[in-house]
Amino acid sequence: MHFVSWDRTDRDAPKLLAEAGPEVLGVFSHDSAIVDGEKWQLVAHPESGAVATRGGEEIVRTRDSLKRAKRIDLTIEGSAYAFIPETSKNWVVENARGEKVAQFTQDHNGVRKAILEFEGETDLPATHIAGLAWLSRAVLESRKMVNSTALIGTLVFLSVFIVLVALL
Repeated sequence: MHFVSWDRTDRDAPKLLAEAGPEVLGVFSHDSAIVDGEKWQLVAHPESGAVATRGGEEIVRTRDSLKRAKRIDLTIEGSAYAFIPETSKNWVVENARGEKVAQFTQDHNGVRKAILEFEGETDLPATHIAGLAWLSRAVLESRKMVNSTALIGTLVFLSVFIVLVALL
């Protein structure tokens, strides 16, 4: 498998696909997922990080802000990874040895498709693939909200400014 992508046909339960499908690696909702037939409990907060548990055991964790951190350090089943931004929209995923294992981007429908592309054919366990894919999507969604909020704030400010100028 060279990449994973998301089928968002059902917006409440997107499916994680091996490449473009049809193989489904997991089905995710806002607060849970089924990966390899096992139920995960998911908690993600843009400011305080994210955690996934399986049967009470923590399997995925980051304490870094998904929204603002310059580098996001995470662990999946005890293995360390880092999301490192190359640019404001392009990210590299490195393992504990500093080797690039994957990449993802916010460009070109990056939030909707949220493709996680691996360096060649990956031999990562399914749990690691699903954990990296879930967190990369959470990062993209959190960062998109920052951009949207800034745009809305700017438009509100300009609207008020124009009304004040028109009244004076």
